[in-house]
Amino acid sequence: MAIPDSRRQFNLLFEEHWEMLYKAAYSRIPDQVVVEDLVQEIFIDIWHRRNEIHIKSTLKAYLLTAVKYRVFKYLDQNKKMFFEDVYEMELEGHREGALFSLEELYDQLEVALEKLPEKSRLIFKLNKLEGYSTSEIADKLDLAPQTVQNQLSKSLKLVRGELSHLAPVVVFILFQG
Repeated sequence: MAIPDSRRQFNLLFEEHWEMLYKAAYSRIPDQVVVEDLVQEIFIDIWHRRNEIHIKSTLKAYLLTAVKYRVFKYLDQNKKMFFEDVYEMELEGHREGALFSLEELYDQLEVALEKLPEKSRLIFKLNKLEGYSTSEIADKLDLAPQTVQNQLSKSLKLVRGELSHLAPVVVFILFQG
């Protein structure tokens, strides 16, 4: 399948699919402005590469895959910004000597995650860092939802324990829910 070459046909494609892409992105990033920008970027990219793109599956699958990767890219690029925001909140309430640097905080999280079994670590990251729901993870990993929930519960307990020396607000923000 090829991408429409005329603006009129492409606009019809946009009108038909933008809401589906918006909902898919919004389920991971609940920020209207950010999601609108991401969806717009996807369609701009497709328009620019319309003569190079040859879709082997369905258009819907192609577009949803594009959203997934754009959301992952956004989350990865903004992970540091999230940690900086948490760090700024910590600065307001503690002496400088008692603070962890942003890099130390992230390193400690990574160390704690490395103590988890591989499957538990994957489930934790999918849920807490990438925003997947329990049922989405179960589908993705071909597991029972209760298995995912059990693994997530055990992982949260272990990671919270590993990071208990951090300020409570950091642990709360990182692992709420």
